[in-house]
Order: sequence, then C-alpha cells, then structure tokens
Amino acid sequence: MAKCTICNSRKGKRKCMAEDSLICSLCCGQSRNPEKCTGCVHYKNVSQNRNYRKVPFYGIEQMSDSITLQSISNTIESILCRLDIDAENKFTDKTALQLLEAAFDTLHFKNSEMSFTDPATKILFEKMSQIMEQDLPDTPEEQLIKVMAAVYRSIQRRTNGGREYLTFAQQYVGPRVGPGARVLQY
Repeated sequence: MAKCTICNSRKGKRKCMAEDSLICSLCCGQSRNPEKCTGCVHYKNVSQNRNYRKVPFYGIEQMSDSITLQSISNTIESILCRLDIDAENKFTDKTALQLLEAAFDTLHFKNSEMSFTDPATKILFEKMSQIMEQDLPDTPEEQLIKVMAAVYRSIQRRTNGGREYLTFAQQYVGPRVGPGARVLQY
C-alpha cells in the first residue's frame, strides 16, 4: 500500500479529492476544509457535529424564580405556537427544535452563513428571528441564548417525536394575540 502523500510516514488509505492521491486518516482529519472537501464521504460540516445540549441554559429553578426569564420563555414559546398555527398545525416538535438549533448556530456558535436543507425551515427561521428582534429587542444575547436552551431542553423532555410539546405549549402559552399583545404579521 502507498504512503500518505502529505506526511509520507503512514499508509495512505483514503482517496483525497483535494490531493488526488491516497492519504492517511490523520492527515485527512487535519487538512479538511469546506472549499476542498465538500462532497467527500469523510467530510462532515462542523454544524452537523454540534451538541446543542451543551449550549448554556438556565435550570428549572432559575427559570421559576425569575419573572423576567419566564417572560422571555413565554415570548419564545408563543412565537413557536404562532408559527405552528400559521402552518395549520403541521408543525412538529422536531421543527421547533430545528428552529432553536438554527438560532443557536447564529447566536451561540456565531455562524455568519446559515444553510438549510429545507427551504420552509429557512422561511420559518427568518420569521422567528424577525419576531424575536421585535418582541425582545433589549434582551441581552447571553440571556436569550440561555432561555432558548431551557426551552430546547423542555421540548426534548416532552416530545415523543410528534407534537406533544406544541400541544402542551398551545394550551398554556398559546400564540401572542389578544389585549396587550401584538398580532404577528409577516
């Protein structure tokens, strides 16, 4: 077997698209980048490896002790409820999780460019972001991230893969309509 063309010390077992030769797995891992490696079976986008459960969050006790945090949480949940209603209740808990993950990508992981596999999710994320900017303009980013992460964990606790969380949220939070709340317009 041929030696790796990058380090010239280990066996080259992987066909590298960028080098057009065989390289070792170590050099493959150390030299990956999106420009050269997109489309390769050994390359995965960094966002696919993110552990959203490790995003900093407020615990249940912190949330229950703070009216401010509860208000932010209610706003986020009501936005998800409104988007669900606008989608004629075809929204799933997975969609809500994907929207929050996209927000984490932007706010916590500082992705400047977002890529969505589903155009409908992109539209929903843009709507959610716009509403959050309008409804929570003075909320510090760190606080917003931690509350969204608490909501994210709540969704994960309640869902069985369907609409369990959204059904619960519709009952107790609902969309932001009525006295003192702005009707959401897109």
